[in-house]
Amino acid sequence: MGRFFPIFVFTLLSVSLGFCVTVTDSLGRVVHIEEPVKRVITNYGLLPPFIYLLGEGDKFYAGMFLGKEFYRLLDEEVQKKVLKGRSLNIEFVKKENPQVVISAYWQANQRDVKQLEALGIPVVFVKLESVEDINNTIRILGKIFGKEEKAEEMINYYSKSLSDLKDYVKGISTKPSVLIVFYDGRAHSYRTFGGDMFQSKLVELAGGICVSRDLRGKKAINAEQVARWDPDVILIIQYRSSAQKVKKFIFADPLWKRTEAARKGRVYIVPNDGENWIDPCPMWILGLYWCAKILHPEILQDLDLKKMAEEFYERFFNLDLERVKIMGDFTF
Repeated sequence: MGRFFPIFVFTLLSVSLGFCVTVTDSLGRVVHIEEPVKRVITNYGLLPPFIYLLGEGDKFYAGMFLGKEFYRLLDEEVQKKVLKGRSLNIEFVKKENPQVVISAYWQANQRDVKQLEALGIPVVFVKLESVEDINNTIRILGKIFGKEEKAEEMINYYSKSLSDLKDYVKGISTKPSVLIVFYDGRAHSYRTFGGDMFQSKLVELAGGICVSRDLRGKKAINAEQVARWDPDVILIIQYRSSAQKVKKFIFADPLWKRTEAARKGRVYIVPNDGENWIDPCPMWILGLYWCAKILHPEILQDLDLKKMAEEFYERFFNLDLERVKIMGDFTF
């Protein structure tokens, strides 16, 4: 083990002497971490936003990001923290010597994770596939960073806001059918989300019926499939490609533009501040309310979503909404 043997020994001593924090991760594994926690690495692209949410960006040394633009407002050093590739570079992790590495639950059997554990570097696995998963992950992070109170504040906000939204939509008699779509530039195909994905679950919570609910995972779709579904509403997510280009394509393609959504002009680009609002990110609650207002404007006509967003960014990120560049159909 060379110079990493002392790390392993110190970890054991920390546990035995009580100088550690103990967490149960999303896989039910009990993990002991030396405290106070000051150095964290993650290769889970969805996780960094939640670390910044708790105000612990200075403890975050390297990780994957799905969107970096928003986090430049919070951390001038964020560009230096970006990991390249989806897998962990073991040599890089050794060099950085983190107190803990946080990974996605589906990475649990990867060889590099096992190598880290062999070096005495704790690995925590988290999950972000549902609202319950998000709350659990926030609690795990809160315990790791000693920010349990902040974590519970966030969870309580989500829970209260979700409960209020459910009260809004519980009396709905007609639920529109919804297709979520994004363009995968790597595969050169249009894709959607299955019913097991967070994005589809959010649409259902907002009072819609996801046309792809019988699928699993991210799936490529074609115009013929979309025509058979004939969704009432189409929501476009933007990642690397321009959502405006996708929107133009929908209104130009003969099959796509025959859909009820295109005919009625109910094709919308999901708001994005660097993170898509209907992805499992801290802003998911804004995405839920946005989606509900898109689907049921008559019920949520009094909702001031801009005010809600202003209060959210100020309260949890200490940011004025005017500094946040929100792309997409966020016009009310």
